[in-house]
Amino acid sequence: MAISEKLFSSKAFLERLCNRDKEAVTEVVQAYTRQLHRAALGLGFDVTGSDELVQRVWATFFDVLPNFRGDSSVRTFLFGILYNKASELRREHAKFDSPDPIDEVMEKRFSSQGTWAVPPINPEQFLLATEAVGHVEDCLKGLSTVQKTAFLLREVEQLDGSEVCNVLQLKATHLRVVLFRARNSLRECLERKAQGEKRKGR
Repeated sequence: MAISEKLFSSKAFLERLCNRDKEAVTEVVQAYTRQLHRAALGLGFDVTGSDELVQRVWATFFDVLPNFRGDSSVRTFLFGILYNKASELRREHAKFDSPDPIDEVMEKRFSSQGTWAVPPINPEQFLLATEAVGHVEDCLKGLSTVQKTAFLLREVEQLDGSEVCNVLQLKATHLRVVLFRARNSLRECLERKAQGEKRKGR
């Protein structure tokens, strides 16, 4: 059944949630738990860590719900909590990711004339010819938390740009840079894996 963001963000429905109406709580939890869990896995957490993260998200959601005024959709609000709680968990485990400077990325990918330094391999052809899921998962591990979250929310969860900006608290121009870095890093990683597959096949 399609999720009705309009219904979930209506004043009447939010009042029911704040009052812990059993039916309203059940509807929201059933609608979004799978999405949140999938996003947690995509962020690099194992099944146990993803379960813990999603539980934290729901606990926080119901704690802060009385302050939620519906300025964003319930889904955006939940993913914002997910992102913050994921960062919190990573800090607890002292795991930090650091993005590559964009100038360095540009220098590696393009010549001084603005042409490709190394012609790119078509990722779609490579994905069709290899074990795509495993390779993509490996490559996602190389992204910073912000890059990975932005990529997953935009490309996998299909949130629009404004929703992703709300979740990550980024300006639109910054989001474009983050997504460029994420896509470029994924392309480079997939190309390296494709070249490795070719060498194995020789």
